[in-house]
Amino acid sequence: MTLKLTIDGRKVEAAAGQTIVQAARQAGVAIPTLCHVEGFEQSASCYLCAVKIEGRSNLWPACATPVGEGMVVITDSEEVR
Repeated sequence: MTLKLTIDGRKVEAAAGQTIVQAARQAGVAIPTLCHVEGFEQSASCYLCAVKIEGRSNLWPACATPVGEGMVVITDSEEVR
């Protein structure tokens, strides 16, 4: 199943089950990571990849948060920095 979301104003399609960081990388959007290593279990311990998701009050770790249909993700804002 393909989901449509927006990352930094860019329309992105991602497979269900992908994380935000995977979808972003696929779309050419760089999200820094430290604890995330492709192929290893997600730990989301360093929060370097924190992003803002519209409609949610907190920042979320992009390496461990699955994409959702219609999700709007902001990777570079004052709050995120």
